[in-house]
Amino acid sequence: MAYMDTPQTSRSLAMLAIVCCVLQVALAPQISVFGGRINFMLILAGVVALSEDAQKAVITAFFAGLFYDLTAAVPVGLMSLLLSVGAFVLAHASGSAGSGLSPLSMQFFSVFALAVSLINGVALMILGSEGSIVAALFSHGLTSAIITSIVAIPFMMLYRGSEATHRSFSSRGGSRFKGIR
Repeated sequence: MAYMDTPQTSRSLAMLAIVCCVLQVALAPQISVFGGRINFMLILAGVVALSEDAQKAVITAFFAGLFYDLTAAVPVGLMSLLLSVGAFVLAHASGSAGSGLSPLSMQFFSVFALAVSLINGVALMILGSEGSIVAALFSHGLTSAIITSIVAIPFMMLYRGSEATHRSFSSRGGSRFKGIR
């Protein structure tokens, strides 16, 4: 179900996208821990998927993945596909988790980051961009997912999306939470 955007929600999403794009180009290539790198486009897709409806999450994830593909030395379309499918699954699986930083949203995001990073690493190995299965699973998979999940914490704390304005009330006008009317 698509929700109506408010100007504040659109501005918030645009600012998140701009910050993530600048950090992806300027900072992500400079930082490597055990071969793993921060993927700010994965952060953008995951945070939006936790906060928005599935349609907006998939569209954002597609363009975030395309931006990643065009700014990195990887096959074009791979990250776009992985983020689109991952964001769709995350948006539907975490429907009740809400946005913001909570243990449940952090668990959903971490599983999303690990799955996308592992599949990306294996796909890069199959396509010949990655040398070995160990590098594909450890560097591109596990290490990148851990680093990306840690760096995602401030983004999850700051971005609320349309969840705060639309998802907290039912279609009958009352709150979904018991005792609040």
